[in-house]
Amino acid sequence: MKNKGDFFNANTIAKMDSVFYDETPAYEREECEIRINGDEIVVSYEDEDGVVIYKGKDEGHGHFVLECPEKQGKATLHQIPKSKFLEGFWIEEGYRGFWRITLP
Repeated sequence: MKNKGDFFNANTIAKMDSVFYDETPAYEREECEIRINGDEIVVSYEDEDGVVIYKGKDEGHGHFVLECPEKQGKATLHQIPKSKFLEGFWIEEGYRGFWRITLP
């Protein structure tokens, strides 16, 4: 979470909102780092246990499938062309919800 640069060629600092299905309060405007290089995507952020890293691939036309084995995490992110938003579903250590990443 050190560099800010072009979305497709460098790490980008973005803001992330996470909404839970249960009564857990939403996380809003949390900082995350995102990198898209070709068909690969990496999203990382910090939680109480340290750095969490989701990695995945573009399954076609901005539809990403990601995993974080350390947290038993699986997620999707979708981006409409030229949009500054990525949105999707996640499941992690028994919790589940939706997330939205806003690019600068």
